[in-house]
Amino acid sequence: MSPYAIFVTIKVKSGTAEKLRALIVKNAQAARAREPDCRAFFVSTAENEPETFHFFEVYSTKAALEAHRQQPHFLEYFAAAKDLMVSRTVQGMEVVDG
Repeated sequence: MSPYAIFVTIKVKSGTAEKLRALIVKNAQAARAREPDCRAFFVSTAENEPETFHFFEVYSTKAALEAHRQQPHFLEYFAAAKDLMVSRTVQGMEVVDG
């Protein structure tokens, strides 16, 4: 099976960017440390849009991504972060090279 990736864009409510940043960094670090099928997890913000976050995550398989979404660190992150979000989009991608 091919690796599976997602590109996530989250826009947060005004004044909540630092709180979201702390939550997502904690989740990303836990995923990289505790999930052997998490191949990459990058968190970034655009210079001109500090309240918009972009994540690029790569997992060994789509099933590994689904397993990630059941991990305690993800559930804790999402429960705390969902009320900070104005919008969230997730684009799934099959990795064809890399």
